[in-house]
Amino acid sequence: MDKMILLEFPCRKTGIPATLLFQEEPEMCQTLWDLLRQPMKMICHHTLSTGDFFHGCGRPPKHPMAIGSQATPLGKKRLLLSQLKPGSIVYSGGYDIAIAYGPDLTEPLAARGPVVAIVSKDFLGELYEAGRKIWNAQFITHRLQTITLKREDV
Repeated sequence: MDKMILLEFPCRKTGIPATLLFQEEPEMCQTLWDLLRQPMKMICHHTLSTGDFFHGCGRPPKHPMAIGSQATPLGKKRLLLSQLKPGSIVYSGGYDIAIAYGPDLTEPLAARGPVVAIVSKDFLGELYEAGRKIWNAQFITHRLQTITLKREDV
């Protein structure tokens, strides 16, 4: 059975489910799954020029962890941001994720990690709405936005 995570936004009453891609990225998926023994709350910030893409950043880890960068991404499969499909969740190690939430991704820059989870097509509208609220908060209202990742109870 597939392992699932939930993306929870304060602006939504229910979480948005995503399927972990253990076949494609077993080590990175397992690392994230292990971290999510406890829900992981992160602040969100939207990119300035990339398009429909935002980051979630948590507190720094207590102990050293591998973290990817655009110069040295983690994971097996390397993608450019402009190659990400809506609903792609990128995990770059530590307590950081990035989410492509819509079709407009223009930057041909390397992602800092692999795609470890995907939101199903049934929930892309809700993810897009949450992403636009983060964009609006970043550029208009300047109000802190958060996301919480947790394991979905099956």
